[in-house]
Amino acid sequence: MAADPYRDAETSKTGAESNDRSATSRRRLLATTAVGSVSAFAGCAETLAGDDDATDRLRVMVWSGNYADRFEDGLVSQWEAERDIDIELERGWDGILESIRNAPADDPPFDVTVAEGNFYYYGRQDDLFEPIDVDNISNADEIMDFFTEIRDPEYGMPVDGAPCTIIHRDDADVDPETWADLSAETVANSEGVGIDTGFWWYPMYAAAIGMSEEETAEEMYDETLHGDVLDRIEDWGIEEWASTGEDIWQAFENGVIDVAQWYYDQTAFDIDDYEGLSHTLPEQTTGWINNWCIVRGTDMHDEAEEFIDFLLDAEVQSEWAESHPMMFSNENIDYPAELEGDLPTTDEEARDIAFPNWSELAEHSDDLADEFSRMQQQS
Repeated sequence: MAADPYRDAETSKTGAESNDRSATSRRRLLATTAVGSVSAFAGCAETLAGDDDATDRLRVMVWSGNYADRFEDGLVSQWEAERDIDIELERGWDGILESIRNAPADDPPFDVTVAEGNFYYYGRQDDLFEPIDVDNISNADEIMDFFTEIRDPEYGMPVDGAPCTIIHRDDADVDPETWADLSAETVANSEGVGIDTGFWWYPMYAAAIGMSEEETAEEMYDETLHGDVLDRIEDWGIEEWASTGEDIWQAFENGVIDVAQWYYDQTAFDIDDYEGLSHTLPEQTTGWINNWCIVRGTDMHDEAEEFIDFLLDAEVQSEWAESHPMMFSNENIDYPAELEGDLPTTDEEARDIAFPNWSELAEHSDDLADEFSRMQQQS
């Protein structure tokens, strides 16, 4: 995603994975098309560590792009400073689940993997993850309740993510504070709006939030309301259907758009590189969060649980936040001053974010993806 939550100017986040191994779904085709050049990463991983077989290594799959760069800077050094097990960090994208499926059940391509909600849902459908013994997770009690309620953490602990934010041009006659404001006349009279295409469900959730006072975007689970959500997005006046963060930033610089739906972790620090742009985090918004999973068949299960417990530690997350402006799950996190007013530190605050519920969304995803693609092609 970003440019979407995981993509940046050079790469991107993951596209949607299908749970149908025999055929590529329409949703999968849309996501693969949106990722574009990032597809080169699919089905493979770029190893960021050396090949010293003399040292025990835990193979950890992360999203490609600056997510991986910031993960390496903010996490790996912390782990290796106190442990004998090195991290073999690998970058991946829309081929992550497929690489696990295609590997022998007792010889996985990596030991631990990141999994956004879509990946977590489809990975569990195919039994690609091993259960986690919560008794071995010393930091489990410090996870904000909401993050464990929205997804069963039995096969993956919620760690990090980001809410969606609104980027806007300072000198334009727009000042959006809510997702409903993207339907305002000032936005309609502006140069236009940019949205993410690789993860089509986030702009759709944003539109649903803006349609009513519902905090949970329930319109996304009611097939009779899907047309209204799609109409709302069309009314935004989309001028940039972005597949990477570079697309969004370039569209602003070229005067193509005045407003954009994007992701906090790819905006909060990066926006300082661009003149005349600000961003506003709506009080009610949507967003993504990663559940970290142990890959089936690994012979490093205990070490994988230790690593996931490490990711959940409040001090670890606090240091991680210094280099990566993400939302974290530990209620005791200490954010840098420039982030602490935006990101949730209490369970109540976390509940202002409507995370997609894939157990309900999955049955509609192919049709919604087709309609989203139609809008893009006809714009």
